[in-house]
Amino acid sequence: MLKRTFTRREIILMLLLALIALAGLYFYAVHYPIVNRMAQIDTETEDVLFQTDVANVRLGLYNSMKTELEEIFAMPEDQLTVMPAYDNFQTLLRHFNTIFEGHEPVLNFDTVKMNGNIAERTVRFTFSAQNWPEAREILTRLTGTGYRCLLDSLSFTPVEQENREDAGDVQSSPLKVTGSITFYELVG
Repeated sequence: MLKRTFTRREIILMLLLALIALAGLYFYAVHYPIVNRMAQIDTETEDVLFQTDVANVRLGLYNSMKTELEEIFAMPEDQLTVMPAYDNFQTLLRHFNTIFEGHEPVLNFDTVKMNGNIAERTVRFTFSAQNWPEAREILTRLTGTGYRCLLDSLSFTPVEQENREDAGDVQSSPLKVTGSITFYELVG
């Protein structure tokens, strides 16, 4: 059979080949799986941190809603607002007739927006008032209907009148008030 002795050069070449094979086997069997697993662990860690952040945000929202509910339940009953059943339009019109009596408002009713089981009825209004206290009283009555609402986009413009000493004074001169109010109604 093979009874030959290898030369020194052949032994060095075989050792070199064995070292290259061992290095390749190490990288293929040990190094790359470890690197891939570490990258996978990093990705999982980022995912867990993201989920933790989301949970913290939800916890913060939950705590703020809980605090808000506690404040609402601590309020006197005459200050609580309700969310009426959907299509509260006729009742709102009666309230508007009472609130704006003698002021001839311009009312524009937007299309009702549905947000899940909550209907949002936005009413844009413009009216004139003799002075700021009268305008404030009308706005207070408008938000004090007892129904859940949000006043938005208010602007007050002094009505310039000739031969008036208080022209341009928001406190005592006539005002044109423009804004919108959104009433919330419960569907179903």
